[in-house]
Amino acid sequence: MTIYKMRLHPPFEAAASALPQRRPGTIRNLLLLLAIALAGPVFAQQGQTHVVRPGDTLWELSRQYKQSPLHWQEIQKDNAVRAPERLKLGQVLVLGGDVAIVTELTGSAWLKRGNAAQRPLTRGAGVQAGDVLVTEQDAFLSMTLVDDSHVVMPSSSAVKVLVINGQLVQFELLSGRLESHVEKQNGRHFEIRTKSAELGVRGTHFRVRDEDNVVTVEVIEGKVAADEIAADPRKLLVGVAQGSLLAGSDAMQSHPLLPAPERIEAAVDGDVLLASQPDASGYRLQLARDDRFLQLMHEQRSSLPRFTLPDTLDAGFYHLRLTAFDSRQLEGLPSDSTVYIAASASRKSGVESLGNGRYKIRWPGRSGQKFRFELARTAEFSPLLAEDAAFYGTNVTVGPFVVPGKYYWRSIEIGGAPGDPSAAAATAQSFSGSFEVPAP
Repeated sequence: MTIYKMRLHPPFEAAASALPQRRPGTIRNLLLLLAIALAGPVFAQQGQTHVVRPGDTLWELSRQYKQSPLHWQEIQKDNAVRAPERLKLGQVLVLGGDVAIVTELTGSAWLKRGNAAQRPLTRGAGVQAGDVLVTEQDAFLSMTLVDDSHVVMPSSSAVKVLVINGQLVQFELLSGRLESHVEKQNGRHFEIRTKSAELGVRGTHFRVRDEDNVVTVEVIEGKVAADEIAADPRKLLVGVAQGSLLAGSDAMQSHPLLPAPERIEAAVDGDVLLASQPDASGYRLQLARDDRFLQLMHEQRSSLPRFTLPDTLDAGFYHLRLTAFDSRQLEGLPSDSTVYIAASASRKSGVESLGNGRYKIRWPGRSGQKFRFELARTAEFSPLLAEDAAFYGTNVTVGPFVVPGKYYWRSIEIGGAPGDPSAAAATAQSFSGSFEVPAP
C-alpha cells in the first residue's frame, strides 16, 4: 500500500495542532451539531470585522463568514496579510467589504451612515464609503487602512468617505484637519478632496487643513499632486517641506514651510517654552501617547511661543510635537520630543506676579479652543480695560500696571463643534478671577 503525505497549506497549519481528536459523540452532541447546521452559515455584512483570537485561521474565518473556506485568499488580500499562517492576536480583520478601521479614539466622535441617525464611534468600528465622521472638541481619531496607511482626525474635524476599495481610497475634508501617513500604493490611489482642490499621493506624510477660513496642504515627507477644482484648473506638485494654499488669490503656489520650532524647556508649572521664530505668526502644540502621534491626547494653539498645559492632563510622559505657522497660515515642519507632565495641582487657574507691574494669568481651558479674554476694574466688566475677542491659548500676560487696586479678569470659550454653534454655546466654559496691584 502506498502512503501519501499531504502538506497542510499555510493558512491551515496554525490551527492543525489545536484541532481536537474525533471521538464518539453522544446523542446530545449530535443534536447540538444538527442545530448548528440548521442555523446556517454566518454571512459577512458590509463593514463587518473580526478580532483575531487564539486558534483563528483564514480558512476557518472564510468558512464562518464567506460560506466557504475556499475564499480565504480574499480575506488575506483585503487585509494585506503577509504571512497567513501567523495571524496576530488582536488584529482587526475586515470580512465584509472594503473599509477602514478606527484603531485609536480619544474623546467623543460620531458616525453618520446613510439616512440613519448619527451614532457614537468606538474603537474597532468599520468605516464604509458614504460615511461621515465628526470629532468633537478634545477628540482625536485614527483610522487604519488595509495597507497599514493611517489617517488622523484631530479635534473639531469632519470627513466624508467617498470611495474605499482595493484600488482607490478617497476622503473629502468637510472641515478641520486630516494628517495622513500613506504607505507606498503599488498601483492603488489615495486621494483627499477639499472644497477647492483634489490631492493625490503615492506614499507620503502630509496634512490637509480647512480651518479658520484657510485651506492648505503641507508635505512633511514625499510629494503630493494637487489638482484645482475650477473651470480652468491648475496643477501643482508639492514637494517635501513645502506647502500651498488651496483657495484664495495665493492658491496653488508652493512655499517652503517654516522649520521645526526648538523647545527651550518644559517648566515645572506646566509651561512649554519655544524659541521664537521671526517669521512665525503662531504655534501649535500636540501631545500623544505614541511617537507616530496616532494616539493624540491634547492640542492647543498660541500666538506666542509659550503654552500652558490644561489642568485635565494626567501626570506622566508624553510625546510632544510643536509646529509654527507663517504669515500665510501654512503650518510648518514638526519637532518631536518627549516631555514629562507634572501633577495637575501645579496647573490651576491663577495669577502670578512677574515683577515690574506685569502679571501672568492662566486657566485650565480646553485643547484647540479659542477664548475671549477680558480685563476690567469692576466685577461687572464695564468698562473693559483690555479685550482679545479671539485668543488661542490658556494664559496671557498683562501690564505693566501703574494704578494700584483690584483688577478682574475672565476667559470665555468661543466657537464650537462643526456646524453646531448653539450646542457649543450651551457647553462653553468660562474662567475668572481677580488680583490686587499694590501701591508703589
